[in-house]
Amino acid sequence: MSRATAAAVAACLVAVAACERPAPPVRIGIHSAPVDLDPHLQNESLTSAVLANVYEALTELDEETRVRPKVASGWTNPDERTWVFTLRQGARFHDGRAVTSADVVFSLERARRHPGSPLASYLVEVESVRALDEGRVEIRTRRPFAALLAKLTPVYIVPAGSPARITAPIGTGPYRLVRADGRRLDLVPAATAGDRPTAIGPLSFLVERDPARRLSALLAGEVDVAADLEEDAVATLASSDCCRAEFLPGSTIEYLHLSGREAPFRDPRVREAIHLSLDRPRYLAEARHGLGQPAGQLAVPGLFGYEPGLRAPERDLARARALLEAAGYAGGFDVVLEHRPGRRADVLARQLGEAGIRVVTRESTWTDLYRRLRRGEVGFYFGGVISPTGEASDVLDGYVHSREELRGYGASNHSRYSNRTADALIEAAGSSFSLVRRRELLQEAMRVVMADLHFVPVAGLYQVYGVRRDVEFRPRVDLKLLGDRIRRR
Repeated sequence: MSRATAAAVAACLVAVAACERPAPPVRIGIHSAPVDLDPHLQNESLTSAVLANVYEALTELDEETRVRPKVASGWTNPDERTWVFTLRQGARFHDGRAVTSADVVFSLERARRHPGSPLASYLVEVESVRALDEGRVEIRTRRPFAALLAKLTPVYIVPAGSPARITAPIGTGPYRLVRADGRRLDLVPAATAGDRPTAIGPLSFLVERDPARRLSALLAGEVDVAADLEEDAVATLASSDCCRAEFLPGSTIEYLHLSGREAPFRDPRVREAIHLSLDRPRYLAEARHGLGQPAGQLAVPGLFGYEPGLRAPERDLARARALLEAAGYAGGFDVVLEHRPGRRADVLARQLGEAGIRVVTRESTWTDLYRRLRRGEVGFYFGGVISPTGEASDVLDGYVHSREELRGYGASNHSRYSNRTADALIEAAGSSFSLVRRRELLQEAMRVVMADLHFVPVAGLYQVYGVRRDVEFRPRVDLKLLGDRIRRR
């Protein structure tokens, strides 16, 4: 063999070895582990953002929040109450089983009927689900329901016959789970993802509760993407050679949840006093470095159903103190405000203290706090709510409507709030096929809810991410962290 030939063979071997060398994992820093691995037993944004790599729904939202097919390849409407979905050819679960209409029917009925499912609120207008044949599913709605395609996006498909609680996920997504504990989740490309247009490597989610430490891990090269950073990270990353900031206005509304479990909150004058005690622009300046907007409702501008007339009020401490005095709390009262790591409850506590409301903040891990919220055990809570389908109805159906287990309304109504006028408006909006009328009804429902003030909106937030400069990553309004959309340059 000539020296030139030998050199050529050696070069080929090196090239082959490089191709066969496993790609390094994309590492994403997150604030908490998923609250559950069962896709139908949670409706929590970070958990859904992670599990979206493992599971898929009939439909999905793209980066511009447009609905497109996913497990379904398409759909037709024989009439205004009937939807027929054709399943994607070649769709398979991670164990190799082909996806059939029986799996879709099982999944949708499980999300609707499982006693632990908070996803039922997305399917409140579904009357029936049935298999037409192995590759087609019919969904009938009680009334015309224009939003069905978007409402299906959070409802992931699992194999028929899955147990009452799924602890070993089997989905149709591009990744399968190989490790999950309180500190990290490791995913590897699924063998059934062979029809994906581009090759993907392993994906790891690393849990770090402290946003400052997530930023430090990014700068040290320990993660490739750091999610849910504080707003001051934008300035830090602007001067970094290794990393950059990515941020966009999201659908997240931070709010105070005032449950009737706390005696003072049963009085509407106290709730209004809290509303007027908040200096929202100052909160954004101190806690969010000016990124965000004061909120006067449970929706951000741009969402379908946002009510332009519901603006955040100017702070009025004198009026707030007068309301407290009229309610019998001239000397104020003591209360505990619970929150997860990353929420700046201390800023709101100081503001409420200036009105005489003595607040002690209590930080809990999100896994613990979420479970207690679901059980209705938290009286005063500072948290966030998102609208994953781009509609105010996401919040109104799931978090605001009175709890109705049979129909699925109020599945995430942790405060047990109830207003029958709001319920009627929310249901009427769901049945309207006129977009104009549907928007009007959602706006009217939001006005009714805000008049009650069991939910006190604080701010509409930006989503802030830190990203290594050699990584392509685009934030999404629905907050999903999709590994197959992340590339190394």
